[in-house]
Amino acid sequence: MTLAATTGVSEANAAFWNELCGSGLARTLGINDDSTASLARFDRWYFDFYPYLARHIPFAAVAGKRVLEVGLGYGSVAQKLAEAGALYHGLDIAGGPVAMARHRLTLLGIAGDVRQGSILDCPWPDAAFDYVIAIGCYHHTGNLERAIAETHRILVPGGSAVIMVYNAYSHRRWLRWPLATARALLAERRGSRAPVASAAERAAYDADAAGNAAPETVFVSAHYLKRAMRGWSAVAVARENADLPGPLRAIPRRWLLPTLGRWSGLDLYCCAIK
Repeated sequence: MTLAATTGVSEANAAFWNELCGSGLARTLGINDDSTASLARFDRWYFDFYPYLARHIPFAAVAGKRVLEVGLGYGSVAQKLAEAGALYHGLDIAGGPVAMARHRLTLLGIAGDVRQGSILDCPWPDAAFDYVIAIGCYHHTGNLERAIAETHRILVPGGSAVIMVYNAYSHRRWLRWPLATARALLAERRGSRAPVASAAERAAYDADAAGNAAPETVFVSAHYLKRAMRGWSAVAVARENADLPGPLRAIPRRWLLPTLGRWSGLDLYCCAIK
């Protein structure tokens, strides 16, 4: 994607993501304020629904370490990192998530450096961080390769990144868009660019209160990630997350996560070492 096009995506993202990712969930839970009690209620649901986050985000290892989180959403991960003793830094393209992360840090009485900006032009110098955490962000940037390159630049040698992106070949995509998914697979095997995701595909993953799809979303494979990160010293990719349509929703999620989720999950969790 050209620089001008990427700039356009960043501007669209800044507007779209100003509505916090998780706002719909908060409304469903009856949360309509940002008090300590309400945020704790949101976070309990969040970490119960995504129990595998603790396997991939090294909460137990971040005390005293310089940590950058990219893509802040409702601030659940930001708060947990700060509570774990990280020297917390945050970056988001939109003002709303930045304000929420700052608010959470203020409630905790913890200092942090949270900025509005783009990972495509990260405002920190080389080797600034021990860890970079980016959950559900880079596939929206308009330039995933650039986001990965900037992540590599700002990590210290031996530093770690945890990056979650959407799986191009998940069960959701095969069930709902089999032709588009097959075309993407053929394109990857031929070494050509995958088809652009439709608005319906994007909205199935991220939509605002009005039902509008996220401006930009790319779906990638584990093979693509490993190829894009071939300059890193170690790269491991795991599949997580599961859902099924219609009557199949009755299958308990606790059964799906360790089976379908690990085999063809919606998300790819990439843990990499510089």
